[in-house]
Amino acid sequence: MSSKIIKDIKKFEYKSEIRKKKIFLFQFKEIVVSKILVIALMGIFFLIESKAAAPIHNEFRIQVNPSLLAQNTSEIQQLKQKLQSELNQILKEIENYKAEIKKLSVQKRNLQQEIQYLIAQINKTELEIKALRYEINALNKRINDTLKAIKNTENKIENSKQNLIATTRTYYNLSRKSFFEVILAEQNISDYFSNIVYLNKLQESINNQIDELKKLVKELNYQKQKLEDALQEQENLLVLTEVKKKELAELQQEKNELLKLTQGQERKYQKLLTEKEKRAAEIRAQLFRLAGGVSPISFGEALKYAELVAKFTGVRPAFLLAVLKQESDIGRNVGQCYLKDPETGAGINIKTGAKLDRVMHPTRDVPVFLRITKKLGLDPYSTPVSCPLSFGWGGAMGPAQFIPSTWAAYEDKVRKIVGEEPNPWNIYHAFVAAGIKLAEAGANLRDYNSEWKAAMIYFAGSNWSNPAYRFYGDSVMAIAERFEEDIKIIKEAGG
Repeated sequence: MSSKIIKDIKKFEYKSEIRKKKIFLFQFKEIVVSKILVIALMGIFFLIESKAAAPIHNEFRIQVNPSLLAQNTSEIQQLKQKLQSELNQILKEIENYKAEIKKLSVQKRNLQQEIQYLIAQINKTELEIKALRYEINALNKRINDTLKAIKNTENKIENSKQNLIATTRTYYNLSRKSFFEVILAEQNISDYFSNIVYLNKLQESINNQIDELKKLVKELNYQKQKLEDALQEQENLLVLTEVKKKELAELQQEKNELLKLTQGQERKYQKLLTEKEKRAAEIRAQLFRLAGGVSPISFGEALKYAELVAKFTGVRPAFLLAVLKQESDIGRNVGQCYLKDPETGAGINIKTGAKLDRVMHPTRDVPVFLRITKKLGLDPYSTPVSCPLSFGWGGAMGPAQFIPSTWAAYEDKVRKIVGEEPNPWNIYHAFVAAGIKLAEAGANLRDYNSEWKAAMIYFAGSNWSNPAYRFYGDSVMAIAERFEEDIKIIKEAGG
């Protein structure tokens, strides 16, 4: 049996080297009967055996071709250049509409100019949706390439593991043979020495394969992280697209309502604009939607909270309200899920009862969530949190939509201002938390660029500078401008 294993092994590499040694060592065949040589061979064998049988401490990894994700063909490069050129043209047109909108916004508009202003807003929004679709298509290509790379790497890992298992098994069987078993099994001394040489080569081969696996695993983990980042980026872009579609529908509705007014009603329109008190009352009564399962409140109430927060944080009320409105309009699933399994983070949809994975991150957020709800005397399994979207985790709480781990970072700061235990579902507490976070991001400076950046950080965190997300900041600033006008009317009416 031993001879068969050795013969099979010799089908691997190192054949030529072993054959040369065999010819040379054959001349010493007769010396094997000598006791002196046997003793010497025993010493040599035990030294080599102790080295060959040394334990292997290395871990598994993987190697990957660094150019695996590269798009090498000229056809793909040309397509990318064409898409980028089209996207740049769209962005240029968006800037032109922005300039037109800015120009119209500072004018005292009549009915016709108001319609022109809305048409410009609609055209800009349609182009922004188109630009987002370009970004999503490009991102889908990246995701597909990454998935292919991951699949190829996983196949390499599996093949490498199978080779390593076979090689390790052979090495293990050989290394367990005693000196006398090998001597008795071999027909001549040259075979014995050849096997010892191969045994050392085999161990070296195993260690090389292990190093190769380590590299492959490391690269695979890197690719999987890139894929998760790309999927999260895609999720953000899809969210922005939905926001823009809703914004477009609102603008179209506003335009249609204005078109109902004829030129003969221009005077009536102008009169409506000057009826400050009536308009102020309408604005105050408008419902301000809040995220996190919290019932809407009137705009007047929301403004009072925002003005109070402004005293502590310096954040402009209209801007704070714009951010919170944007967050509410983004999430159709905000406050629509319950956590049910703290071990996995799974839960259910409140309305449908459907089971959902990834409702809350089990290690990052669940322990903090359980602590928060316990302190507040809430049942953690019947307290609404945001549902997960197609990728990533849910678990955001209350109007400010902070995940538990983020809320924990602001608890002490909120407590100092509100003077009681912070509650993510308390409207005032949520306003304070959002105001603090925005102020830390620079919104307290109250200029356009600082507020725009703060809104982007609120949405995307450290990835705020991603140009694909620019429309989030633009939307927040447009909402803030409208709210500023509404607040101005309320103040002029003595509100």
